[in-house]
Amino acid sequence: MGGFSIHPLLPSIKAKITAIHQYDDRLYVGLLNGTLQIYSYNISKDDNLPRVELLKTHTLGKRQMDQIGILGESNQIIILSDTVVTLYSLPELTKKGSIVLNQARSAHCFAHTKYSTQGKKGESSTGISSKELLVVGCRKKVVVYGAGKGGLKEGWELNLPHSPRTIIFPSPPSTGIPETVHLLFTPQTSVLLHINPSSSANRLNVSDTTTFPPPPSSSASLIAEEGGSTGITMGMGALTGLGGYVGLGAKSAAPLGTSTVGGEVLLARDDTGAFLSSEGNYTRTESLQWPGPPDALAFSNPHIYSVVPVLPSSSTSSSQTIPVPTVQIHLAPTLTLRQAFKLPEPPTGGQAVSHMINTFKASPSLIPAEVMNPSTKMLIVSTPTDRHLSQAEGSSIWTLQSGDIGEEVDQLVKEGRVSDAIGLVEAVGEVGLSPSRRLPHLKTLQAVTQMAKGEYQSAMEAFLIFNVNPALVLSLYPAEIISGKLHVPKDQWMDLFGAVPEAKLQPETTVEREDSTAKGILKSVAGLGGLTKKGSVNGLRELGDNASIRSGKSIDKNADQEKVPIMKEEDAVPPRAALEALMYFLSDRRQKLAGAMATNPLPIEADYPPLSSLSAETQHNLPSTPFSELTPEQLLRIAQVIYTGLIKVYLVARPVLVGSLCRIENWCDVEEVEELLKAQKKFGDLIDLYQGKKMHGKALKMLHELAKDEEDKLDRYPPTIRYLQKLGPSQLDLILESSKWIFEEDPKMGLQIFTADEPEVESLPRSEVMRFLDKTNQEACIGYLEHIIHTVGEEGPDFHDKLAELYHARVKGEQGKKGDADIREANYEIFLEFLQSSTTYRPFRLISKLAAEEMPEARAILLGRMGKHEEALRIYVYNLEDYQAAELYCVRNYPSNDEIFLLLLRIYLRPISGKEPLLSPSLTLLSKYSNSLEPKQVLDLLPPLITIQQVDKFLLSTIRDTFKKQNENKLFKNLIKSRKEELDRILLGLENKRIRITDQRICPQCHKRLGNSAIAVHAPRGEVTHLHCKDSFSTKLARLRG
Repeated sequence: MGGFSIHPLLPSIKAKITAIHQYDDRLYVGLLNGTLQIYSYNISKDDNLPRVELLKTHTLGKRQMDQIGILGESNQIIILSDTVVTLYSLPELTKKGSIVLNQARSAHCFAHTKYSTQGKKGESSTGISSKELLVVGCRKKVVVYGAGKGGLKEGWELNLPHSPRTIIFPSPPSTGIPETVHLLFTPQTSVLLHINPSSSANRLNVSDTTTFPPPPSSSASLIAEEGGSTGITMGMGALTGLGGYVGLGAKSAAPLGTSTVGGEVLLARDDTGAFLSSEGNYTRTESLQWPGPPDALAFSNPHIYSVVPVLPSSSTSSSQTIPVPTVQIHLAPTLTLRQAFKLPEPPTGGQAVSHMINTFKASPSLIPAEVMNPSTKMLIVSTPTDRHLSQAEGSSIWTLQSGDIGEEVDQLVKEGRVSDAIGLVEAVGEVGLSPSRRLPHLKTLQAVTQMAKGEYQSAMEAFLIFNVNPALVLSLYPAEIISGKLHVPKDQWMDLFGAVPEAKLQPETTVEREDSTAKGILKSVAGLGGLTKKGSVNGLRELGDNASIRSGKSIDKNADQEKVPIMKEEDAVPPRAALEALMYFLSDRRQKLAGAMATNPLPIEADYPPLSSLSAETQHNLPSTPFSELTPEQLLRIAQVIYTGLIKVYLVARPVLVGSLCRIENWCDVEEVEELLKAQKKFGDLIDLYQGKKMHGKALKMLHELAKDEEDKLDRYPPTIRYLQKLGPSQLDLILESSKWIFEEDPKMGLQIFTADEPEVESLPRSEVMRFLDKTNQEACIGYLEHIIHTVGEEGPDFHDKLAELYHARVKGEQGKKGDADIREANYEIFLEFLQSSTTYRPFRLISKLAAEEMPEARAILLGRMGKHEEALRIYVYNLEDYQAAELYCVRNYPSNDEIFLLLLRIYLRPISGKEPLLSPSLTLLSKYSNSLEPKQVLDLLPPLITIQQVDKFLLSTIRDTFKKQNENKLFKNLIKSRKEELDRILLGLENKRIRITDQRICPQCHKRLGNSAIAVHAPRGEVTHLHCKDSFSTKLARLRG
């Protein structure tokens, strides 16, 4: 991997470097002989690498310089040499203007930082001033100086139990003086220095850091990329005791540490890097693990840089084994070892790294693209361990160049380290990165890797957060039962979700070295002296067994937890946990979809091609955005994907829920799921789905197929009948066609399709149903017409005509057949009853179908309906000789024809030629219906030989009726007269009534005195008002009386 690279800056300085510092466009180099070299430091526009040129050399003493710093506000350089801290003014560095910090004698180290405060009025244009803080660690004490444009302030001292060897400021605060500083005594011990300038008595105090052991480290910090060096690691001071000139000699190494971000610091505790807060507590659950104690440590967001001496594994002779400084670069958020490489080796002997510092710009770039571009992050100083080579060539300065952040993100994704890519982007920010390198996309890819590892629920949570297209999620599941043509093989998952080409789901691992190789390495270093505890033979043996840099083993934090099975390509059914997670995802999407449809209704599904006709690529390309941002067509397609996927996963995981989903409005693609439903014999659910999708033809075809297997007619016909009853007029052709097989087998059951008390049935066009039933089964047609006429109340003449015709045809068809006479008689009675009761059929159409002597009762009724009462009565009298029927005929028609009884009497007494008068029926008629006959006309019709005794009942009834009418008229006349007299008396009483008007009488309408004004009196209670108040008060009275 090509992320970071080493480049020579000053390959041979001809002297040993003991201190180095870079600030803005200057590089300050302190030498062993007390000389300070100042170089220009500029970045080349060609290769983005720094270029240096020696500007000045200052001899400030004879002892080596141990540390250099710059106070930017006061433009001074800080020099620590021979335990003395001296400040020189820049750029001259004259001794005359130098300041020796006598208060900080016996100094071991110092550190300084810049902070901002709210300045006084007029101090700056923004009201904010910059200041600096200098902390010097001396022998068993610490001194704190404040610094600004006016120079150093008076120092504050605090005695300590030990001497600080390293001082670390947490990341600079945005405003205000730093309140906490880490003072490191040894690699294992440190304290916190608290600064409280507002307190005059207790400005400085210290507190201990946590005494708990550091959290366990992750083996990820030991896994290097290709190009990293391998071998056995040596600890700090491991070179001490080696033959020849070995750098710092026996001087004990200073403890190492560096600030990171957010007030966090990283302290090197032997081979473990512990992260502490400003309160002295651990900030992370994991520590950084090195193969051995580092020689140098630095941080530049988002990476941690360290130098660890490593014994080459290829060495076979212990006498020739020389440790090689190896630069390790860890990703700070995840502690993953991103790269490890060794410094270029000298011709003879080895080399030691004495310094590794951050590069510093006085005015950092605020342009995102510049921050993301490759840049120099570190300056590394190395010195040959060979005495002669060190004296001849001296130290070398190397630049550590970072790669492009975006390219590093892509590389991490390509290697399958998506979590590291996320940590990298979170550390540097997203500004300036392309969308494919930003957190939403990376976290989506992380969810894909979680799916591959069996972390299904976590993956689905991420898919929901980032509104991932459901078609992409379904593609991760087996094709046979879930994804269908959407399925994508596991090795193409990352490509499907838009990762860089050739991206892996998981990092590749290699097998650990064989034990024999490790044992050979141990033998090669067994004779070395000066090893620390971790650098001892036992420690090396441990490292050889467990800490291979390219080890494929990792610490399983969840080893005690039950592991979830991982989906495999060859598995037809995914694990239960994967199905539950998919149901969770699709159910959430379904709920969100309902909210989106409330504001953005879906188009008509039938107007678009079915989902199954779309290619997998088209479905994969649906946008992964919130539903509210989708077009109606895109929202429809997403809905189809969601509901289709839900039914499929329910069929596998929760079949009991399939029915409820099929019965409600849904947008699943039927072609995708119908075969799966049939395979599991979910025929009822499939029929419900057909019905909901208005695929009634398929539903009825399936009902017919299922009915063939049923023996009981109560199981055979009702499902189809109920389905047809719910279709309505728009599906009339389908109803008629699908009901034929029922009418062929059982007309009575089939008739329920058109006679049910359902709104859809009642809304069917009755004329078309009648014509269909007339062709299919006339008995069923009779039953349908009887239902709509007698039950529903249909008044249409066509229906009444048709029912009368069918009755006639049925009766006529039974006349020549052998059978039950009672049934024939009953059918004829039904026919006659209908002719009598119905008032809307057209008699002339039916009478034309009757033969001359056929069905005389029916003909008589029809003639009567046509107004031909005489012909009808002659049929009753002469053809049927049914006088009682004739009288009933007259009774039915008397309200519309008051001479009907006289007509019957005339037929009796004035018969047609060849017939005798019917005296007996006539006398019976006169005795029964005398009140309905006109006496004079009756007397004119009676034969002369009729005696009074024969018609006495008629005469008495007539006379009685005549006198009754006269008496009723007299009584009515007298009642009217009496009422008139009563009203006259009441009127006279009202006219004589007097009203007294006094001065105090008030009008009830306007509430003023009546006085001498014109008045009006209101009946019946005599209320008195002004004349002009009359109408208003009358309206008020009428309203009150209701």
